[in-house]
Amino acid sequence: MKINEISNSLKELGFTEYEAKVYIALLRSHPSNGNIIATLSGVPAPKVYETLRKMQEREIVSSVSGGNKGNKIGYIPISYQDLLDQKRKAFLENVNFLEKALEEISTTSDTNWTELFTIHGYSASIDAIHSAIESSKTQILLNGWMKELKILMEPLLAAFNRDVEIVTLTFDQEDLKVPWKNFTHYQINNALRRHTGELCIVIDNEKSIIFKTLNEGVGAHAVISSHPSTVMTTSNYIRHDILVNRMTFEFKEELEKRYGKDFDKHINDI
Repeated sequence: MKINEISNSLKELGFTEYEAKVYIALLRSHPSNGNIIATLSGVPAPKVYETLRKMQEREIVSSVSGGNKGNKIGYIPISYQDLLDQKRKAFLENVNFLEKALEEISTTSDTNWTELFTIHGYSASIDAIHSAIESSKTQILLNGWMKELKILMEPLLAAFNRDVEIVTLTFDQEDLKVPWKNFTHYQINNALRRHTGELCIVIDNEKSIIFKTLNEGVGAHAVISSHPSTVMTTSNYIRHDILVNRMTFEFKEELEKRYGKDFDKHINDI
């Protein structure tokens, strides 16, 4: 018989180790006195009556008596069916209470709370961005390098296929063929160096992730925030970068005449 397993399961229901052993002993033989219970259960004799008293208070066991003087001669357990019915009822009542109470707490929580934390490591950072994309519902704004975009292509395509609006800007010159709006950064070395290892993304205008890594993933980390100020600033940064690069492509000749090739006269001043 799986006595140990039964004992462990009873402890999950709130029994102490001694109570579980006593209850099992009484189920196997009742009514029984303290000495018999100690022998069957393995509970030290001095602890048996203390354990029985506590179990009587919870109506798990009852005492029986006999003889003309009505002396107590033994103990009997509550039936296991009744015990399980009691525990089942108490469990369901607790679940129903928690369902209502936790809902009330969550709906009255501080709505000004926002998450802000940092993730260290290349793989962990990319996994966080991957998960954020998978949870997107309405919109994704992203700028980054082809290395990371290729890694994130699967969840981005899945998001697009569920009608999430996506706009991206790639720093690489490589032509990126995607079904959403994508823009390429103007290839100015001085400017691109400032974007080394960078990826910024805004999800549903509710969460921003700023990712940064050095060469070959060294020092990679991501800062995640749902604070409205951070989300708005990151969103504006991506949108302004797209706007500036579109204008740069459109007015390339005029800008080069004014600021020189690669706009060195302008870029180096900032």
